[in-house]
Amino acid sequence: MSKKKLAKPVPQLRKNPSASTSAKASAGKQRHYPMAKGAIWVGLAASILGFLLYANTLGHQYTLDDFSIIKSNWITKGGLKNLGLIFSTEYRFGSWNSVGSLYRPIPLTMFTLEWQLAPDNPMLGHVLNALFYALTGWVLWTTWRRVLIDYPPVLAAIAVLVFMAHPVHTEVVANIKSRDEILAMLFGTLTLRAIWEYIDSDNVKWLLLAALAYTIAMFSKESAITLMAVFPLAMWYFSSSSMGKVAKVTGVLLVPAVIFLLIRKSILDAQPYQETYSILDNFMAETKNQGERLASAFMMCGRYLWTLIFPHPLVSDMGYPQMKVVNFSDWRALAGFFAYTGMGIWAVIQLPKKHFLSFAILFYLATFSVFSNVLMQIGTSYGERLLYIPSFGFALAVAWFFCKVFKINDLNEVWNPNGKGTALWMAVGVLLAAYSLKTVFRNGAWYDSASLYAADLANSPNCAKLNYHNALEQVRIGMDEKESIVKDVDQVRHGIECYDKCIELYPKYHDAYGSRGLAYFRLGEVLKNPEEQRAAWDKALADYQESLKYRSNNSEVLSNMGKIYFTRGQPEKAEEVYRKAVEYDPRFVDGRRNLGAVLAMQKKFPQAIEQWKEALKYADKTKSGTLYFYIGSAYTDMGKPELSGEWFEKAYAVDPSLRK
Repeated sequence: MSKKKLAKPVPQLRKNPSASTSAKASAGKQRHYPMAKGAIWVGLAASILGFLLYANTLGHQYTLDDFSIIKSNWITKGGLKNLGLIFSTEYRFGSWNSVGSLYRPIPLTMFTLEWQLAPDNPMLGHVLNALFYALTGWVLWTTWRRVLIDYPPVLAAIAVLVFMAHPVHTEVVANIKSRDEILAMLFGTLTLRAIWEYIDSDNVKWLLLAALAYTIAMFSKESAITLMAVFPLAMWYFSSSSMGKVAKVTGVLLVPAVIFLLIRKSILDAQPYQETYSILDNFMAETKNQGERLASAFMMCGRYLWTLIFPHPLVSDMGYPQMKVVNFSDWRALAGFFAYTGMGIWAVIQLPKKHFLSFAILFYLATFSVFSNVLMQIGTSYGERLLYIPSFGFALAVAWFFCKVFKINDLNEVWNPNGKGTALWMAVGVLLAAYSLKTVFRNGAWYDSASLYAADLANSPNCAKLNYHNALEQVRIGMDEKESIVKDVDQVRHGIECYDKCIELYPKYHDAYGSRGLAYFRLGEVLKNPEEQRAAWDKALADYQESLKYRSNNSEVLSNMGKIYFTRGQPEKAEEVYRKAVEYDPRFVDGRRNLGAVLAMQKKFPQAIEQWKEALKYADKTKSGTLYFYIGSAYTDMGKPELSGEWFEKAYAVDPSLRK
């Protein structure tokens, strides 16, 4: 392939004028774009790099949000029979009774299928995340090489490789749940590729494929809506399409976007009340006025931008009181405000000139906008996963910077543009190596929840939520999870001390009181001294009552309180709190199982059976066997053995160990 070089460097890396003229001349005809020399190796390098960087996560366990979406979610664990529920309920409907604002049925369907194929096996999820991430590298290259055909191919190559290596993506790839981010980016990019095929061929099938790809992106994660700004911007900057054609494409893509938003609204509106944000999830929930909210939001926007520029240290949470509300007298708020408004104003001013850097900035600002807490308050104040799609705008800016420094204007060569390949790729290689090393080492923290919280507490020591989750893990280490009994008293006591710290950081932390109460209860079960046992259970009861002061409808706390009353021989009190528990959360399997046990002990067998049958609607396989057995036993105890047989057989089929 002959090399075509401009006589002078193009100062702003603007498109090749001759190519633009050719494009206009061939409007309405299929344009053929021979890929630049070495194009295949760039795509392969991006894919291989993406997979290898996360190869050390393939043996990892479930971590962080994997529990609420996969491991502790009865819908996910119920298999594809729950497909209707997946598409008709909020994202976390199967893991808690609180309302939510998320609707992501496609990734949830995938997790359900994976659980059905490999129950309780996180390896499949980690492998698929790594593979989808690797595929993203190939799709990014083949798409953006096409979009940026009139720019030096090294520009797209550097952008894609920088994106794939950036350490800020560790939370996305190493945390199975964050496949929603990967799918939104993957299918959003495929949408752009289909748009470009339509631009060059005028074949409506590509426009329909673009709409289909965008539908998948939207149903994977709501934030894909921000790509509605990126698509017309890309057409304006990098194609010769008329404004009419830009409007036509945008209008077609608005159809799946509007359909998704209407479906989402219908499902979320069906919830009994509106979601409220806790200060623990987003510290801006305690702002007293709009000024404080905006100042705090811009402070965190600055933190996000700095994390992209210098991704160290990385941390999964920076919540209250590690971060607190500020006003515009705080330099961090001012820095964030001037950085973002400055970028935005400059990018808009440069928009008519189609300056490449202005597109990169607008890409970042548009895709980050819904996460910034500036336009609206969301359910979190910080999450590195939220930078996943926006980080490609950053990668484009980095690539522009390298091309600017090395004065690259070669429109054909990837490896050795302008004869400067060795120096250019050595410089890029240093950055990629630094990013890659950081990524591989950061992956280690994501092995499981205990390793993640232990690593992140060093960088966010005053985050109450991090301290709480660390306490959960410390207690879990001291437990025999299969038997639900304490195996290491000292370790559980250490976990209780960790709860003490998080309650000290946030005295109204109802979950911390409830979980510390459970730790005290478990501790009391193994203490031999009656006085020590009584003291432990008294502390547990006091913690449960304190928890209910701040959240009176906490079903798990009420159920755990029932265990104390039951153990102390107070079945009436136990029944009272168990009934409250299932009233607040009708899908609470453990609560219904325990309520049934208390009713059966009082010989209220029909009521007990009713509770256990209701629990079976939401129970996964591991719990259904016990429920079947309880129902069979109740029929026997009430003098109707002829009705018990079928229930015992169901129990034995699920759990043969019940046959004694």
